Amino acid sequence: MGRSHPDPPILLLPPSKGKAAGGDGPPYDRTLSTSSSLEPARQELLDAVEKDAAFVDDRALARIAGVRAKDVDDAREQLRGLRTAPTLPAHRRYTGIVHGNAGLADLDPHDIAVDVRMVSALAGLVDLLQPLPPYRLEFAASLPTLGGVASWWRARLAEHLAELVSGRQVWDLLPGEHARVWDPRIRSQADVITATFVRPDGRAANAARTKVCKGRLAAFVIAHPDTDVGGLVTNADPGEGWKLAEAADGVRATYGA
Repeated sequence: MGRSHPDPPILLLPPSKGKAAGGDGPPYDRTLSTSSSLEPARQELLDAVEKDAAFVDDRALARIAGVRAKDVDDAREQLRGLRTAPTLPAHRRYTGIVHGNAGLADLDPHDIAVDVRMVSALAGLVDLLQPLPPYRLEFAASLPTLGGVASWWRARLAEHLAELVSGRQVWDLLPGEHARVWDPRIRSQADVITATFVRPDGRAANAARTKVCKGRLAAFVIAHPDTDVGGLVTNADPGEGWKLAEAADGVRATYGA
């Protein structure tokens, strides 16, 4: 049985540390002049990142950018230059394991019937075509100017997410860190299908293997927008070593079962 919602399903994915360099799109600050309700928050976040990157010490900068000590100078320069950095659409900017296995870079976003959204510490929640510069900013970071990035975005995305998911099926493939973008009250009222990735003993599966499986499940949902949990469990290929089963809140993927 397929989904019963009239609107396209939403697929929520994490971002990736790996990002394509450079870009052929306009400077990031020129993409912030649209009428999106998230633009004021994106501008405020950008202002805070530029300000904080100019004065925090190396140890703090390493935590904010998620880099090793030897890469701090490059990360600081990148964060201070975000405003004028060239952009790429999000589906080409993110190059992580999930995104590669989902085939996002090779998609024409206009030709798919799934609304793919990715959590971004820089821009909140982005669709496949959202222009993004190359950046290193951790969703779990804390900025002196704003505080915790995750909680800051959760408050500013609450209304946006509530409107976005209303009456729609949501495939939530977010790990715990990025699932913090949800206001719990909004999530509890939405039609959310959750995927969990575990070992036979119930503990979390290996992170790298999980990313591969997650990407393959995302690719299946994108290719089969009318699927439901039963259809995904029966027909999706999660990769070698994985088994899929229906769970109370969605899909359970077990490695090594």
